[in-house]
Amino acid sequence: MNRKAFLLGFFSIGGQVLLLRELVASFNGDELFIGTALFGWMLAVASGAGFGGRKKTGIKTAVLFTIGIILLPATVIIARLSPLLVTDTPGEVIRFSVAAVLSIIIMIPVGIISGWLFSAITREGYRPAKSIVRVYLFEGIGSFIGGVMIAALVGQIFSTLAMSMALSVIVIGLYWLPDKKPQVYLMPGLIVVLLIAIRFVIPSFDSYLDSIKYRSFDVEQSFDTHYGRQTILSRNESIILLTDNTVEAIYPDLMRAENILLPPILYKPGECDILYIGRAEFGVMQLADSLDNVRLSTLDPRKTLSAEIDKYIYPSNRLNRINDDQLAYFIRRRALSKYDIIILHPGDPDSHKNGRLLTSEFLNQTKSMLKKDGILFYSSPYDSDRYISPEKKTLLALINNTLGRAFDYVRFWPGENTFFFASDDTLINIPPETVIARTGTLKYRPQYINDIYLADRFGEIKTARLENALDISDQVNIRDKPVLPYYQSIFRSSADGLDRTLIPFVFKHQLIILVLPVLVVALMLFLVLQRKRRRSFGLFLYFVAGIVSLSLELLVFYVYQSTSGSLYSEMAVLIGTFMFGLAVGTYYSFQIDKENLEYPALLLLLTSIIVYYATHDKIGSASVLIYHICFLFTVAVATGSLFVAATDRCYYGRSQSNRGVGYAIEIVGSSIGALTAVTILLPLLGLQWLLISFIILVLITLVGAILTA
Repeated sequence: MNRKAFLLGFFSIGGQVLLLRELVASFNGDELFIGTALFGWMLAVASGAGFGGRKKTGIKTAVLFTIGIILLPATVIIARLSPLLVTDTPGEVIRFSVAAVLSIIIMIPVGIISGWLFSAITREGYRPAKSIVRVYLFEGIGSFIGGVMIAALVGQIFSTLAMSMALSVIVIGLYWLPDKKPQVYLMPGLIVVLLIAIRFVIPSFDSYLDSIKYRSFDVEQSFDTHYGRQTILSRNESIILLTDNTVEAIYPDLMRAENILLPPILYKPGECDILYIGRAEFGVMQLADSLDNVRLSTLDPRKTLSAEIDKYIYPSNRLNRINDDQLAYFIRRRALSKYDIIILHPGDPDSHKNGRLLTSEFLNQTKSMLKKDGILFYSSPYDSDRYISPEKKTLLALINNTLGRAFDYVRFWPGENTFFFASDDTLINIPPETVIARTGTLKYRPQYINDIYLADRFGEIKTARLENALDISDQVNIRDKPVLPYYQSIFRSSADGLDRTLIPFVFKHQLIILVLPVLVVALMLFLVLQRKRRRSFGLFLYFVAGIVSLSLELLVFYVYQSTSGSLYSEMAVLIGTFMFGLAVGTYYSFQIDKENLEYPALLLLLTSIIVYYATHDKIGSASVLIYHICFLFTVAVATGSLFVAATDRCYYGRSQSNRGVGYAIEIVGSSIGALTAVTILLPLLGLQWLLISFIILVLITLVGAILTA
């Protein structure tokens, strides 16, 4: 039973992390779908655990593992090709409602098998409490080891699809590992041979899948990095870079290059050092080469991608590449490098990965890298050349206010891409006529950013329209309340009827968030008033363990990415650490075998949240990963102990009861946390108030536990 439970954890972590990675990569890099996908996963696991716990569903674990290892890579393939159900245009944004539904559905098959396996393995023991806790323990150990392995291998050795196949080989190989010699030594050798074959065969299959997905283009390269999925396409001498199924850059594109590089130079002519945050190889690098007075540096963490791009676009000897995460670079190099101009080009702010670069905290960090009269330039994706919709006004005002929070002066240009210039110096306050005149002083003759184009762009009607739009709101995008990606979702929702109804509803009816705490309190009161209230309240402990722990896990994902760097590579380590903490908490609590374990468990959970509330924004970048690992581990230990306490309440003296019900209720709580914590509550309440709400929930649960002792 122990080996099977260990392999369940190994399989379960693979199902979660690999499918999450693939779904985020397929749906334009938007981490909001982590919540909806986990909601689908948790409901599926709960359904599988509840159904599998019934007596009449005694399918053998060997059959369930076999089905699971076939389903996992098949589902990864389905997730990758799922955008074709909506569009065959490369990089087209998938509607939120459609992507949310698909992310839930795609997680269901593997999730059901995972939950079913839990119940099937626990039924191999006689005593319910002992077998449930034992499986929970070894599942956590397997999840931790699997999480560390996935974090180390995916993006470096294996693609997501290759890792799903490698994980399937390991699971089935260890499941059928013989007990006799010399067969016991042959199986690991066979596993290694198969892993090597997967490493060298699957990349070609990855490219084949992308050739189906992007059938009207030639697929030059297709590979995973720690920062997402990269695809390089070509057609008619054009090179297209896709990151997570989103068009990041096209070469050649002179109009885009001039619009990105020349506007800030017109405010600061002469010798200048420029830092470009993004990929400059697709036109900006070539244009900078034609300007003798420009020294260009680029900041992007994807070193592997640089080597692949160089195969198709000849690199410039003058380009200084800085291979580092944007946040980490600004924190580490604060006093060592200064630039005249910083060009911020993170892509559309439809994800936390991009939106974190448009918070007041990050913009304040950029100031430290600018010279005294330096300029920050941001080319927004919003058209203000003509009519400006209410959704667009909100976004433009939000960006303007956020820049104004960090810099003394902010200037804007209306146009197809609204430009924002920010500085602590008055040099950006010169009249438009001076800016237009400077186009004639450049050694390079612009084809697009010329006097005729700028005279039209600076028209009084357009400028006045944009000024009025920027006065619509005083809201600021900050790290503790990241509203920019959510307003971007509302903006995009206007293109679809269902999205237009669904997404703005929550923001326009914010009191709806009161429904969740009212339902939770009502559920607790109902259970407290039951005749067998000690046993009934055990179900509420399961629920609280699920909703609080999963919500905190997702919040850690957000905070870590917003304060340190990438989430892709660390997600598996964080999930694995959480599962290992569950195992430790479960093992320790089961060993001491004391009554009322819920008291110390709830107190530990309460203390960890309070400490996190007080310290999460005071940790340096070098320690932030260790800090969050320790926090998740502590939360998980408390959750594991709470699981044991709930099991003791519910199953004591009930050997014939459904052993999947308690686990299923915990998973239901987790699914609610997955759907609401980051997707809905974070932008409405903010991080601080969300943590306070969990502190209150744990306190209420502690009172309920005392009343039902």
